[in-house]
Amino acid sequence: MEPTASAPGATAPTASTSPADDALDRELLALLARRDVHAVFQPVVELRTGEVVGLEALARGPLSSPLENPRELFAAAERCRRTAELDWVCRATAFSAVLDADVPPSMSIFVNVEPGSLGAECPEDLRTVVSQAESLLRVFVEVNDRAITTDPAALLAAVDRAREMGWGVAIDDVGSSRAPIPMLPVTGADMVKVDLSLLRAAEPADRSAILLSALQHVEQTGASLCVERIEDEDDLRWAIALGARYGQGRHLGMPGPLAAHYPPARAVPPVTASADEVAVAAPYVLVEDRESRLVTLPELMELARLVAYTENVPGVKPIVLFGMGRDGLQTLLDTDMPRPDDGALLAVGFGTGSLSEPVGALRAVRTLADDPLTAERFLVVLNEYGAYGVFGRETGDGRFDVVLTRDADLVHCAARQLMRRVPPPGGDDRALEPRWFDVEEEPEHATSAGAAGASSGRGGWRGRLGRHG
Repeated sequence: MEPTASAPGATAPTASTSPADDALDRELLALLARRDVHAVFQPVVELRTGEVVGLEALARGPLSSPLENPRELFAAAERCRRTAELDWVCRATAFSAVLDADVPPSMSIFVNVEPGSLGAECPEDLRTVVSQAESLLRVFVEVNDRAITTDPAALLAAVDRAREMGWGVAIDDVGSSRAPIPMLPVTGADMVKVDLSLLRAAEPADRSAILLSALQHVEQTGASLCVERIEDEDDLRWAIALGARYGQGRHLGMPGPLAAHYPPARAVPPVTASADEVAVAAPYVLVEDRESRLVTLPELMELARLVAYTENVPGVKPIVLFGMGRDGLQTLLDTDMPRPDDGALLAVGFGTGSLSEPVGALRAVRTLADDPLTAERFLVVLNEYGAYGVFGRETGDGRFDVVLTRDADLVHCAARQLMRRVPPPGGDDRALEPRWFDVEEEPEHATSAGAAGASSGRGGWRGRLGRHG
């Protein structure tokens, strides 16, 4: 819905830079109180037949208001720290419009989710319409690389909730950089949306890497490719040549109100992933049936060093996740191991204790003494060339059972489990409890902190309504 990122929370405007901003901020607060936004919808088209198979909801403020423009609308929400609430209002407004219209159930509805609002609860007055949408609509949730950087656990909670509803996940804004490439397998994206205008502005090497990675993901998973910003017949022919099945753009249909009638969609965009992944508290259990080797700690660190250098491939923004077991993160940073720098899309370290000072963009996550993560050391690196993992578990005699693997499915699963334990920015740095998928209640060994976390509004779409709400 054409948003910009910000953090949810406060209920009053921050200091504005001009009287004009002050006026817009006051209007924004009044708008939120009235829930006074509306949605326009742009068609998603099957490129070979011209059939409309989906509708992307785009948020607008009140007609003829300065906040009608979505950039001004979300900029004011950011200044007021109300982006999460606005994001929910926009989404619920779009759902309500579709539910009230003559839209066939096979039509896919595409909605954007703001990175800063992923972990925020749905406002009470909007829950009914969101619940109806979950029951009645076929929805694709659109996220981008900012979401994984902002709050990876909340992103995956939203993905998990979408999967439970049978909804799809689309990666949006692909084309300006290689940053979204590692996200495709982590989220299990059902659709990759490539923006032609962003792609054309990219460097030739980046353009090639972006397209080939997107096409590889589509080929390997059965996901679909959608090309955005199709402005003329030449763009349409190029999108088809790329292998895109779906497209959007002014040449195919402008944003506008819902039509009076839509034929049932036949070429329905597929939902390729499911919500059948079992959660684990620490990653070694995922590889324990693989052949391992018994090594000393220095040998384990040397194996990790081999993998660590793969993150430095030129042009790539990797995802790097590592764990120091019972040692603090400072132990690693005092060695000659490569340090995740500001070039990483996401860099997270798990360990006891705290860092003596911040290290670039590294997210430090503190583990407690009884956390299963403290019995393991691991390193996961995801980049455009593959997935790499070193997983070690203590044997009790100072050595480790170690598995080194490039099995993409295993490494991506481990990455998801670890990312679900990353706390949101700006709060407690303690690792979140695992989310248990395969049981109705949390296991007996889940701590009281985990039980509290289950009701903390981090369950994806509707916060405290819970998994089955």
